[in-house]
Amino acid sequence: MDSKLTAIGKMIEVMKAFSHPPYAYSAQELSAKLKINRTTIHRILAELEREIFVVQRVSDKKYTVGPSMYHIGSKYLYRNRNFLEIRSIVDLIAVQTKQNVGYTVLENGKIINLYESEAVMPVRITYQYGSFFPINRGAYGKTIMAFYKPIEELESIVRGTLLEKATHNTIIDPELLLKEYAKIREQGYAISDEENLMGALGIGVPIFNTEGKIYGCIALAAVKNTIRTDDLEFYIDILKKGAKEIQKYIY
Repeated sequence: MDSKLTAIGKMIEVMKAFSHPPYAYSAQELSAKLKINRTTIHRILAELEREIFVVQRVSDKKYTVGPSMYHIGSKYLYRNRNFLEIRSIVDLIAVQTKQNVGYTVLENGKIINLYESEAVMPVRITYQYGSFFPINRGAYGKTIMAFYKPIEELESIVRGTLLEKATHNTIIDPELLLKEYAKIREQGYAISDEENLMGALGIGVPIFNTEGKIYGCIALAAVKNTIRTDDLEFYIDILKKGAKEIQKYIY
């Protein structure tokens, strides 16, 4: 990687590394992980530390995300002046269903988590803000990609993406995944049955913009063996109503 990147490119790779576990690295670990010369890594870290994009922990001298990175990243949430209203809708659904509920959007081809309600969490089945999701598993990824247009481009994306397996229920066959998308489009929601995590069940409903294009997803996650058929129908209905409310704030 070292010879292929510009100085700015190397700095970007270092910053991106802190978004992955274990979220804290020594200069030596970053050098090995990114295949960038250690002297260059030290220089980049010194510049980032000067502007507190990273900070060095006292306990083990490893570097981790600093307040400046959070300060800039948090502006992404609030660039939409209606984010607070959307967050309130997600919280209300969490209270109504008494389950984990979250909100995710499609941004430049990436499925990114923006909010996970902590209003009610019988069992914590949530993701960190800013998490990216795969296209082939989980309520977020499947819901958003099922409604992606044009279909020809969707088919190309699916066949050109490495579909990784998380559990025995994860779909990794492109043709089966495209059939799953068609089913989701027909019924208007997605079910994730132990695709990311054994024992967990997710339900996702699409959110569209004013042009009718897929914008995001609101989804619920619960312990599978606690959900009855009546509960499932109730959750889907609540999520669909919530998606319609959120769409009022999407331009």
